[in-house]
Amino acid sequence: MFNKFSIRKKLILSIFIGCLIPYIFGGVYIKNKAETWLYNNYNEQTNLLLSQKAETVDESMLKNIDNLVSTLVVDERVQNASSIVQSYINYNPTTSSPQYSKSEDELMAYFGSIKDSFDVLNTISIGTEEGRYLEYPSFNPTGPYDPRTRDWYSNAIRGNETIISEPYMTKVTNDMVISLAKSVTSNGKKIGVVCLTIKVDDFMKEVMELEYGESGYVNILSPKNVFINSPANKEWELLSFDDLETDVFHSIDQYNGKFFEGKLDDTDKVFNVYISPYSGWKYISVIDKSEVLKQSNVLTGLLIANYFVIFLIILLCISLISNYITKPILKIAQVINKMATFKFDSYKNENIVNYTYQKDEIGEISRALCVMQENFIELRNNITDMDDEIQNINLNERAIYQLNLSKNNPFTGIARSINGLLHEVHSSFEKINLFNEEISSKNRLLESSKKELTAQLIEIDEQNEHIRFIAEHDSLTNLPNRRKFYEKLSQVLAEEVDVAVILLDLDNFKVVNDTLGHLFGDKVLQYISSQLLTLETENIFVSRFGGDEFIILYMGTNDVNKIVQFVDRLFDLFKKKIHIDSNEVEIEFSVGISLYPEDSKDVEQLIMNADLSLYSIKNSGKNHYAFFHNKMLDHLISKMNTKRILSEAIANNGFKMVYQPQVDINTGEVIGYEALVRLKDYKNLSPATFIPIAEEDGMIIDIGRMITRLVIEQLCKWKEMGLVLKPVSIN
Repeated sequence: MFNKFSIRKKLILSIFIGCLIPYIFGGVYIKNKAETWLYNNYNEQTNLLLSQKAETVDESMLKNIDNLVSTLVVDERVQNASSIVQSYINYNPTTSSPQYSKSEDELMAYFGSIKDSFDVLNTISIGTEEGRYLEYPSFNPTGPYDPRTRDWYSNAIRGNETIISEPYMTKVTNDMVISLAKSVTSNGKKIGVVCLTIKVDDFMKEVMELEYGESGYVNILSPKNVFINSPANKEWELLSFDDLETDVFHSIDQYNGKFFEGKLDDTDKVFNVYISPYSGWKYISVIDKSEVLKQSNVLTGLLIANYFVIFLIILLCISLISNYITKPILKIAQVINKMATFKFDSYKNENIVNYTYQKDEIGEISRALCVMQENFIELRNNITDMDDEIQNINLNERAIYQLNLSKNNPFTGIARSINGLLHEVHSSFEKINLFNEEISSKNRLLESSKKELTAQLIEIDEQNEHIRFIAEHDSLTNLPNRRKFYEKLSQVLAEEVDVAVILLDLDNFKVVNDTLGHLFGDKVLQYISSQLLTLETENIFVSRFGGDEFIILYMGTNDVNKIVQFVDRLFDLFKKKIHIDSNEVEIEFSVGISLYPEDSKDVEQLIMNADLSLYSIKNSGKNHYAFFHNKMLDHLISKMNTKRILSEAIANNGFKMVYQPQVDINTGEVIGYEALVRLKDYKNLSPATFIPIAEEDGMIIDIGRMITRLVIEQLCKWKEMGLVLKPVSIN
């Protein structure tokens, strides 16, 4: 064992290290410089390659298309397009199909010749300020189309430069494209926009074929940081930095023409960045850092091989020289190693006696070791006595054991310290027992309190659950209440699920309450609730909206036919008369329906629309259903305007009276008058229109009083004028 740590070997190692340190530092310096040069040179070449590829895409593709767009916008046929191109703003595919005029055919032929000359083009189109539109290949719209609402049009019409769009997916062919758009100016006035679209795949081929090591590839991003191309992560295409979980790309703008390091997919990568000054596209090469450093690793291997050969040569020379110097030290070390075991009888010290006669350091060490051996034998005997005393110590008994050594024993001082320590241990042990008893008592109290608190928490949870149920449900029918329905509808609309809101109102339910009593009416409502619950599924949510109104949320569809079938089931459910408390009751109801998203995307508006359609059924005969349409809203607006006019007229004396004579047909004599009310400032608003609204809203009482006052005042004026008063009837 001593041979592993001998002075001889340490001496050899010290000399060896002393010789190699300068060489190692020099080698490390050269290695680092070489690695840095290779690493920087590799990245410079990569950036140069990226800039060349970017210039190739700009020159051979984008600038050519830019020039083509600039040529098209000044072409006479394009500048005359606003007068010959048709509009699709009110287009209906079910009633018509696109029909091109002769002028449009000529313009389409012109666009076709351009597309034949440029294979990369996907579409050529023009939109005008009047909303007209023409596209090659043939445009087949599926509904109304207004080019002025499109980003390519609105971005280009504001300026005079060619606008390169962000990448997007076409709805028809599902291809990723970009568009180049430029406004068309005629006689100093902007008349429209020409737009050319290019398939991204067509001009990405050169970038995709770029050889970039074994692990390298090139990402291309738009100026708004949307991925146009990502060979290693196809799912990133059309996503921006904010859509991804990685932060490594977020600061690329500051590395234009440079490189940086980062982690991607838990792998160290090197990123080179080049931003095209023409298009603003960002070309980012990605390669494993280990591959970039591969060349420097070869150099490192050669240096390590050199160090190893030199190490062997130096080690051999030093070993021969040090062997002569360190041989006596090795023998002395072996003796010391045996002395450390206190087994002095198992060897003799002949190995070092021969060195005691030397006059150098080896002789001094040998003589000291001989004296030390005698002292060790005496010390061993004292240690044996002390060990016997320690073995008899027992902390579990109250008696404190003491170590008793003779005065001449060299460990007397240590014995006193150990005896004091034993006394402290016993004292601490008694205190610990007292603390343990106190802690156990408190733990029992805590356990009892814990059980009591747990029971209270369970009771509170049950009460909270009951309160929550009461807050969200109707107390009579246990159906979800109006508040719960609003919450459910808001949740479904947030998920953008197609729904129908079906509002159900009982017809003539007031008659049931007035004739049979409110308690009987409550039983009828409970029966209706139980029947409606039989229709409830995961797509149908039933709620009591208040009074004799129920509201149903039909989720997952807004198909009119399916909703009509469901409403028919509602009417079939109550087709037969029911018997409650020996009374026969016929249940009839009216239904109003609104649809999401056709009628509205707002919760309040959807319910209001359903209420409007219910109102229309109530006014047209009851016991049927109706879907909401905009005329109902127009009727509501007209009704609200009429109410406002009547309120202003009541407040500002806005009524006047006209008097229609009543003539005796036998004598031709006027025998009386009929008083007819009119609005002073709204001559087109007839009593036939505003009287029913006034009756419905309760304003008819104020109007009646005002009419009576006006008629009496008129009679007074006739009397003062000396005219014979005749009867005046007030309708």
